Amino acid sequence: GQTGLATKFAEIKRLADQDPQLLHDILSLLAKNIADYACYQIDKGAQIIQCFDSWAGHLPDDEYDEFAMPHQRNVIDEIKRRCPETPLIIYMAPGEYSKGGRRLAKLAATGADIVSIDHTIDIRKAQAILPNEVGIQGNLDPKILRDGPLDVIRQQTERILEAAKGRRHIMNLGHGIEPDTPEEHAAFFVQTVQNFYRNSALN
Repeated sequence: GQTGLATKFAEIKRLADQDPQLLHDILSLLAKNIADYACYQIDKGAQIIQCFDSWAGHLPDDEYDEFAMPHQRNVIDEIKRRCPETPLIIYMAPGEYSKGGRRLAKLAATGADIVSIDHTIDIRKAQAILPNEVGIQGNLDPKILRDGPLDVIRQQTERILEAAKGRRHIMNLGHGIEPDTPEEHAAFFVQTVQNFYRNSALN
């Protein structure tokens, strides 16, 4: 279906201008329901939860601070209150206002245990922005995984893994996997990560 991106979120921005309190009420209800569902998943066996805010990177800073970040924090706070032992990851897809790590510090300020890093920033620069106590996830470019070749996938994957040594790190892509990614590329990526950790343990 069509997303608000095609119209630059005209309808929701109109609501924010005309009745900001109603928008906050809607977002508060959504935050409560998201937290409820996350806790349900944890109760049924989920060992870690990742919260996606796919479109917040398209909001200017003032709109993000008013309408997105407080509700992100509400989701994180409620899950942590009810399920304090479960690690939480937060991720924002790269957008006009979040590329290049512009929102990483604010994502860390939500209280999430791990910040997932998109592929528009070098992982070393991202680590310099984020507090040491915050874990990281990411950040191979999905187009590299899709297009290869295998030597480039290995080289770029190992570069990220090497840079993240000494930090809590989950290897992943910097965005969702491209639908036309060859299965053998995905399998090779997983094997590369496993081999890296296996070899690191032996050295």
